[in-house]
Amino acid sequence: MAYKKLDQFSSMHLDVLREIGNIGSGNAATALASLLNTVVDIEVPVISLISYEKVADYLGGKDTTALGMTVDLEGDIRGCMLEVVHLDFAKKLINTFYPKEIKDLKTIDDMDISVVREMSNITTAAYVNSIAAMTQLFINIKPPDSYCDNVSNLVAIPAEKLSRSYDEPVLYIDEKLHIGENEMNSGLILVLDSQSIQILFKKLGMPYE
Repeated sequence: MAYKKLDQFSSMHLDVLREIGNIGSGNAATALASLLNTVVDIEVPVISLISYEKVADYLGGKDTTALGMTVDLEGDIRGCMLEVVHLDFAKKLINTFYPKEIKDLKTIDDMDISVVREMSNITTAAYVNSIAAMTQLFINIKPPDSYCDNVSNLVAIPAEKLSRSYDEPVLYIDEKLHIGENEMNSGLILVLDSQSIQILFKKLGMPYE
């Protein structure tokens, strides 16, 4: 059974997804503060259920080069989270740990990638853990895979992993983080397979046919 079309989700379905996002952002802020040893605040994220064809526009445009970190979800539900990190965010994050001038994402090295990957591992785990806590589902996450490509190719990765159609919706989480004196933005995409989205809403008391 395929995902519903966007206009078939009720406001209650969307409200529950937003609540998961709000809880996840709070957990992510706490975990990142511990990692970075500084104050971290994440504003209430803007959470939208949008189509694949529009999500690239939300992430700076399809031709924009960015880093993509994917985390696969296993267990009671199956899915993929993608975090898209742009140059400014990567520079500020890396320079939190050590000084380095970075002019192009394609020139960053393995150590730089490991910093961004660790941040992504924490933030994506925070959202997955919020889903698990609200649903009592067992969800395991794999270590992040990293990519440097244009946004159009990055957002295609979850669909390819899950054999999803591009006319089906994805959950987009727009985060604004305050790390010390720096303000940063990142975008996360949550994609579940058709069976998993049914399991999720059934556990939340809102099954659909």
